[in-house]
Amino acid sequence: MKNILIIDDNEEMLKIFKQLLLDEGYRVSTANNGATGIILFMRQSFDLVITDLNMPGMNGLGVIRRINSIIKVPIILMSSNYLPIEPDDVKLMGVNAVISKTIGDYDFCELVKYCLEDKVCESKVF
Repeated sequence: MKNILIIDDNEEMLKIFKQLLLDEGYRVSTANNGATGIILFMRQSFDLVITDLNMPGMNGLGVIRRINSIIKVPIILMSSNYLPIEPDDVKLMGVNAVISKTIGDYDFCELVKYCLEDKVCESKVF
């Protein structure tokens, strides 16, 4: 069973994404800020990390840099509004995909499966 970590300061989004992934048969841990997410990441083994971009304290870019300095795992960066990078730069960022929080449930679950295979979705933002 794949283990996924979701980091987001929006409790409602955490609940929604967590339930979607639980329904797909994944184990899911959540953190409501970047620092807590990094602590969880260092204590457990995760197959995928999904992190929000805009969070107080350590933002998603800080989370990505920290995780990539520890070990390489697939990462999905999400944002509710502005996206920090061009779709072609996804691979350079050290992430597998960039999504909007308005992504549809089916597309989200399919993208998670794709990223768990450590595939990179270049030239596309979901």
